[in-house]
Amino acid sequence: MTRESSFATLPVLVLLVFISAIPLAAQEPVVKWADWTSWGTALVNPIWGTVSAFKTERPGCHLGQLALSAGVGLGTALTLQHVIESPRPCCPGNGMPSGHAATGMIGLAQPWPARSFVLRLSVGFGAAGATAGLRQVAHRHTPPQVVAGLLLGAGAEMASQLIRCD
Repeated sequence: MTRESSFATLPVLVLLVFISAIPLAAQEPVVKWADWTSWGTALVNPIWGTVSAFKTERPGCHLGQLALSAGVGLGTALTLQHVIESPRPCCPGNGMPSGHAATGMIGLAQPWPARSFVLRLSVGFGAAGATAGLRQVAHRHTPPQVVAGLLLGAGAEMASQLIRCD
């Protein structure tokens, strides 16, 4: 190869480098404050559900419900993220369904006194919805990914009710 032909290939190599970088440039950067806040909001319902379980007459049974819900919800979410090809807006990896959104629903079905039922559901659904919204603001998930996570979490909560504690 002559010196002239090696200089002729330089623009082609530069073009190939730029073309290979296009998918990386198209990804949104992670919004750090939203990312960190979503971790906190995702834990509101599981923590509240755990506290509620300890206040009942049968805490072991209610903790078993929480464990079943968490196992079904998070186990399914992590498995599906390896099976379903659904890229995240921010970074490599699949995000379908959102595990944070699923976690945000865990603990909602735990018993509460009648006088605080409306407050519990308002705060519970608010925290789960905030988690889903923050995952989108953080560019970690798309709207279908967080909706699938919320539905998965709700399904896991229904599955936890297979254990009867009354």
